[in-house]
Amino acid sequence: MMKLTMLLNPLRSGNPSALSAAVLISFIFAGRLLGAVNLMTSASIPAATSSASFPLVTGDVAAPIVLPSDAPEVVKIAARDLAADIATVTGTKPEVLTAAPTNKTSPRVELVLAPDLAGRWEAFRLSASSNVLTVAGSDRRGLAYGIYEISRRIGVSPWSWWADVSVARRTELRLSLGDEPVDQPAVKYRGIFINDEDWGLHQWAKRTFEPEVGGIGPKTYEKVFELMLRLRLNYIWPAMHEVSREFHSVPENIELADRYGIVAGASHCEPMLFNNANWKPAERGKWDYTTNRDTIYSVWADQAKTRGDKEAVWGLGIRGIHDAGMQGPKDPATRINILGKVLKDQRGLLDKYVTHKWGPVAQAFVPYKEVLPLYDAGLPVPEDVTIVWVDDNFGYIRRLGKPEERTRPGGAGVYWHLSYYGNPHSYTWINSTAPALMWAELHKAWENDARTLWVINVGDLKPAEIGVDYFAKLAWIPETFGPDSQPRFLRAFAAENFGGKFAQPIADFLMEFYRLGTIRKPELMLRSWALSLPDETAKQLRRDYEALLQNEEKLAASIPAASRDAWFEIAGFPAQVLGVSGLIFMADRASQFGENPAVNAEEIARQRAFLEKQVGQFNNVTAGGKWQHLMPGPVTAPDLTKWSSQVRWPWGEKPGDAPAQPTNQLVRVWRDAASADRRSAAGAAHWTPVAGLGQSVRAVALKPASLKSSWKADDQTAPTLEFDFDAKVGEAEALIDFLPTFRIYPGLQLRVAVGLDIHAPVLIEVPGSSGKEDENGPNRREGVQNNFVRARVPLPGLTAGKHILKIRAVDPGVVIDRVSLPAKTDVGP
Repeated sequence: MMKLTMLLNPLRSGNPSALSAAVLISFIFAGRLLGAVNLMTSASIPAATSSASFPLVTGDVAAPIVLPSDAPEVVKIAARDLAADIATVTGTKPEVLTAAPTNKTSPRVELVLAPDLAGRWEAFRLSASSNVLTVAGSDRRGLAYGIYEISRRIGVSPWSWWADVSVARRTELRLSLGDEPVDQPAVKYRGIFINDEDWGLHQWAKRTFEPEVGGIGPKTYEKVFELMLRLRLNYIWPAMHEVSREFHSVPENIELADRYGIVAGASHCEPMLFNNANWKPAERGKWDYTTNRDTIYSVWADQAKTRGDKEAVWGLGIRGIHDAGMQGPKDPATRINILGKVLKDQRGLLDKYVTHKWGPVAQAFVPYKEVLPLYDAGLPVPEDVTIVWVDDNFGYIRRLGKPEERTRPGGAGVYWHLSYYGNPHSYTWINSTAPALMWAELHKAWENDARTLWVINVGDLKPAEIGVDYFAKLAWIPETFGPDSQPRFLRAFAAENFGGKFAQPIADFLMEFYRLGTIRKPELMLRSWALSLPDETAKQLRRDYEALLQNEEKLAASIPAASRDAWFEIAGFPAQVLGVSGLIFMADRASQFGENPAVNAEEIARQRAFLEKQVGQFNNVTAGGKWQHLMPGPVTAPDLTKWSSQVRWPWGEKPGDAPAQPTNQLVRVWRDAASADRRSAAGAAHWTPVAGLGQSVRAVALKPASLKSSWKADDQTAPTLEFDFDAKVGEAEALIDFLPTFRIYPGLQLRVAVGLDIHAPVLIEVPGSSGKEDENGPNRREGVQNNFVRARVPLPGLTAGKHILKIRAVDPGVVIDRVSLPAKTDVGP
């Protein structure tokens, strides 16, 4: 058997692409290539002269891991996990020591809380000589992140447990690295919200993984916290619905978070880390601060007393019971006065009971739903409190800070959704949100100084692995992620989790998956949407869904058997849900218009049976039944026809909802905005295509998406998109599809200037972008489901011949996906 050595080198020398014996797996983290993993024979390539080849495991001997004398508990946990990871890869497990071995020349891994890094937030540095590999950290999490970085570099994916990613076995491990630069995050708090809506993670924990607790408890949270550390996340909003036991009511949960160094938080409706989902008004009075202040104050005081010694971000404010609207008087002035008293009382408790061991007491205010208008109406929030802006539940941030808000010492952050339960419809089954949309919106937040706290709603966590992974990397260092980050990330993710051979095919497959998911999430498909599609569009979509399923089947067959569970969990099953759902709706559409009803009915039945079988595969077969009861299917969710269900199946809708005949729709000629000539004056601002964004998968965004990108409508130096077209005589209009983004903040607008040839431009506002930043406002309901809103621009008195349509930048934050222009023939009305 050939002895294999793993040399890990950040590609500082040599040409790895020329190494025919090597399988190169590289992944992007912290915006640079960190530890491109080369699997090769030990004689294939010498270590770089600037690096040291450290023998982690040689000849069945593993270098011991040496803890610092005052090692925090999370460092001990990470060290034990690293030892276990090394054993998984090589079969040889290193010792974890509390003191260095007496033989100073023997190889060892030293873990150090480095004085020269003191004061930095979560920083770490790796360095090596021929016999000492040093992992230095600035604090407990920084050192833990450095330890888990070694695990990544020896080929252990952060998703090895949560998605059953296989680990390649090696008989020898050598790490090739020198003195690497200090690595640390840009966003201070980077977190996930476990949104336990009772059909995924909760049912799995209750019935499979943690039945002794009857739901999500310490055993589940321990696995969540380990994943977070491996992904370099640090902040948790735990499960908070009625089905789950309140996180704060289980002391072991609190202690576990502290041991893992996870910063405790709570969702926007859980002030002072207190979950009121199971509050019983009959026993404790109403959750109304105007009538029951003493009782509510007492539970907050108890939280501050019992959890005040642990690291946390304390949420301030008050909403209703279990994510309901704020109770009490409805008029804004009274509500603002009540909230002012609430904030004063809560901060008094924090001053009295909460430790400063972790620095100034971290506090956050999340103006979600009905609270945002109160904030905009003048609610005073103390300057040291972090304002956490929110999206519209579909990924479009409702507003960011005004210039005067951006200088607040508490800074700002964002709460963003990968999963949502509520109006206009829920999407909780799979994650089909394109990473490109996450980049566009969160990078916009970064550019507008929302940089202190980012948290995403991940629903049941599975199957949202790709979205969570992308978020973790983006939040670590946003500035190095650009408009091409989606395909680059997908290649890197595929290489890390499935091998370099599959990086490009999997990335291409996932790009198409996210394109189709942008057109419609499977949970948001319904008959009226399918019936509204032009006939050619529907036929093309049917072909695209079929191709997606065929490509998934081919990839699943080509991937090594050891990786097929991971493939199915991460990508295969989500693609099956999307493809099957699309085929069902396209077949139903055809039947509604009288096209081969019997054939289409058979197709619907076949696809439904296939998907139900795959749900069973996920629950009962994958990973040996490890995920039993985690994945709900189309027939297990209650009342599929109601707005809050997971899926809208066509057979759940009333037959009378369908028209008797197909609508007479002319086929339009659409052009991607990225196909335009892009003209920019001198300066940094410009229109740029974003790979994977929008239905065109290359929607054009105005960058930077900050206040630096503002022009007057008649400013001819503004970045401009120019479209040439050839038209006939007559009245006509241009259609512009924008992403349904909001204006940056109240007081601004979201406009472009549209002009024809040499005529003066007219101002066009992105539909639904202004007003009350209301996620249910005009144009929003369909806009967020279609991921575009359409503006119609009249072109009266159009002459025959060639013309130029110009779209000039005016306000920051605009994203243009496609345009439809008049044509010389009748196909483009």
